[in-house]
Amino acid sequence: MNNLDTTVIEGLNHFSRLSWTFDTLVGYIADCNLAKGGVLVAVFWWGWFKVNSNLARIRIHLISTLLGSFAAIALARLLALQLPFRYRPLHEDGLDFLLPYGIAPHSVQGWSSFPSDHAVLFFALSTGMFYISKRVGLFAIVYTIVVIILPRVYLGLHYPTDVIGGALIGIAITLLFNSTLFTEKVSTRAYNLSITKPEIIYPILFIVTYQIADLFADSRSLIEFIFLTIRTIIHAHIS
Repeated sequence: MNNLDTTVIEGLNHFSRLSWTFDTLVGYIADCNLAKGGVLVAVFWWGWFKVNSNLARIRIHLISTLLGSFAAIALARLLALQLPFRYRPLHEDGLDFLLPYGIAPHSVQGWSSFPSDHAVLFFALSTGMFYISKRVGLFAIVYTIVVIILPRVYLGLHYPTDVIGGALIGIAITLLFNSTLFTEKVSTRAYNLSITKPEIIYPILFIVTYQIADLFADSRSLIEFIFLTIRTIIHAHIS
């Protein structure tokens, strides 16, 4: 644990258990998918249907952003399984972390702290909102930091470096998926299909945005199951 993590966690932890109402509110927000993914998905669909002279370009970038967000959360899960396990602040014995009201000591037990899935996913999605407009992108970034990220750090679910690392991964992947090469080869074709075959593309967009609103809970479980199954099979053959 570095000085940044220690300083921020200990500083925020001084406010723990000063107010049952405050701790409970923060815990509710951190656990409410509607307040997290639901809001940003609503921003996505607002940008998709908002009448704009650059509507085609915006939709192409929004498709790239969705695909990038899906790839980002998949990479985050693989990294969490492959990198050395990192305990979360509320599980770290040497930290003397005071649990806020309403937080169970066994919360997210067995899940590595680095990188933060929330930071990866929502910074990836928020970065894509800049393609709608700078103001929309700024709102998405600020909303992600204040409503989604800070509560998780306060509750001891993540260290600041978990969040910073996750944010860098999410931003980098979104920018990569919004590069000219990817948008021309993939996203533009998907956009054209949304015009000629909306009965195909819109159900796919619904499923993807639904998974984002639900924080890819089902998708993450599936990816982890597949990865662990493959690793088990490989180890069985080696041994």
